Amino acid sequence: MKRAGLLTLSGAVVGSGLAAVALVGLAVGVLLIGCAQVESSGDPPRIPETPCQGLGCSIARCGSGKETRLRGKVTVPNGVDPLSRAVVYVPESGQLTPLPSELSCELCRDPIRGRAVTFSYTGLDGRFELRGVPSGDAIPVVVQKGRFRRMVKVRVPSCETTELAAEQTRLPRNRTEGDLPKLAVATGDHDAIECVLRQIGVDGTEFQTPDKPAAVHLYNNQKPGSESLPGQPLLPTLLTDRSRLLGYQMVFLNCSGIAYSQGLLSNPAVRSNLVEFLSKGGRLYATDWSYDFVQQLPELAPFVCFEDDKDCSVTSPHGFHSAVASGGLGDPITAAVTPQAAGLRDFLSRLPSPVDASKVPISELLPGWVQIAQTAQDPQRFPSSVYLKGVSGGKERPLTLAFEYPPQAGCGRVLFSSYHTRERASAKPFPTYCPLGSMLPQEHILEYLLFELADCLGVVN
Repeated sequence: MKRAGLLTLSGAVVGSGLAAVALVGLAVGVLLIGCAQVESSGDPPRIPETPCQGLGCSIARCGSGKETRLRGKVTVPNGVDPLSRAVVYVPESGQLTPLPSELSCELCRDPIRGRAVTFSYTGLDGRFELRGVPSGDAIPVVVQKGRFRRMVKVRVPSCETTELAAEQTRLPRNRTEGDLPKLAVATGDHDAIECVLRQIGVDGTEFQTPDKPAAVHLYNNQKPGSESLPGQPLLPTLLTDRSRLLGYQMVFLNCSGIAYSQGLLSNPAVRSNLVEFLSKGGRLYATDWSYDFVQQLPELAPFVCFEDDKDCSVTSPHGFHSAVASGGLGDPITAAVTPQAAGLRDFLSRLPSPVDASKVPISELLPGWVQIAQTAQDPQRFPSSVYLKGVSGGKERPLTLAFEYPPQAGCGRVLFSSYHTRERASAKPFPTYCPLGSMLPQEHILEYLLFELADCLGVVN
């Protein structure tokens, strides 16, 4: 991807290309393209103008101290919960450049497809400010977080600061409104991340069986005889088919029994498919009893050690499903967001019903819930990020962690959580089995981590 322009701060030339500048607590970058004139408060040499292109030719020349700006707050699809580190920009062409359909290593150093006139990243509160915005009655503004991307057209008066409405700056709810990642969800016997996806605003029409066009395809990992949707294929249909698996950007493995997992993970082709999925940029989410999909892969086992039948000095796969026998009691516990997870702490504080990050209630734990003993024996070779810790079995332990794969050259990302969503009503079809009422604090944490899982890798420019 190529971009042209100069990044300026207080009239001084800082550099060229795509970069971000801290401005009033926000990460803000301004690309001045074409006819935009660089103003200066001092006496540096004048920058010669170059021929403008596209919407770069619609940037108004304002008087001293004035500039055309847009401000707003980016939220998840429900229009309520704030979203940090989302990118907001004006495409130079006025159109969206298509996202690639295939998996790729999506790095934060190059998050925008096509050329941008101006761009900004949201702060911890979801707020952003765009500077040097083109003027007009229908200026395209794009909000994006990973593969979630939406473009709206807004009226932008010249040389003024305009506040955008919340409805204009939320992520898309469906594929009609914009782009969504292609998600595969293995419905389980216990929790239901698909219900959280609905609660954060993804339209019900986007949940289908894989033979229908939709953003979210549901596969069956429940005990035999159970279905979430009529005609729902079994999980082996997904994991044994390499080309099918590589067609998704994200795979969610809800907590479930071992009806299919033991046979699948004893199959070398399935293990190879999962590792290739991650190596090419896939994102894998697993909770509680589905931990085997992390622990039974030799390439992933060194990242995390579970309380099971072997000592943590053994970094190869341990006994299949043995952590359940050494699991927690099922009583509620109180957890705390780690100091390193500042973004999560801030997110919880800004919810409509704020959550105290030092006292997060965790409930809906199964008897025998899978406990993490520790992170990697060699954290330099196999680094991970711990988001939440809590005391169980007389020991403080990680409850939620994530790591990038391959180690030291991350392209894909894995998220594991010992706790999960509320228990589903197993005898009912989707979405009637989804719990009613407000989301639990732990479900809001999983909401936050879902968008972290979907996001680009590496440091934001």
